[in-house]
Amino acid sequence: MIRLFHLPPAELNPNKLRRLHWSKRSSEIRIARQEMYYEALGCKNGRGPIKKARIHYKFIIAGKRRHDLDNMLACCKPYVDGIVDAGIIEADDILHLEIGSVKAEYGKDNETIIIIEDITG
Repeated sequence: MIRLFHLPPAELNPNKLRRLHWSKRSSEIRIARQEMYYEALGCKNGRGPIKKARIHYKFIIAGKRRHDLDNMLACCKPYVDGIVDAGIIEADDILHLEIGSVKAEYGKDNETIIIIEDITG
């Protein structure tokens, strides 16, 4: 389980990315990818990459403002790339990765929780 104490950056929302200058867009993606890379390294424990994984997402949202769940999921793309970069999962193509549950709930503080399940079999 990887826990970030914030929601995915709003700048990674597909509706906003489209309007950003390419250099700003690239910077935002790189920052999110590197953040997840370093968080994922802490979970590796010397194991090799998972051959087939299922990723579950849980978003905890502070306040009662409405959020678009599919846009929040799309904002997590750089996170998945960071997890692959860290060697937790082998790749993020359809042979190696499935998307599991995607849930959101209101809570005290913003959080993004990513659970990686080994389904290699």
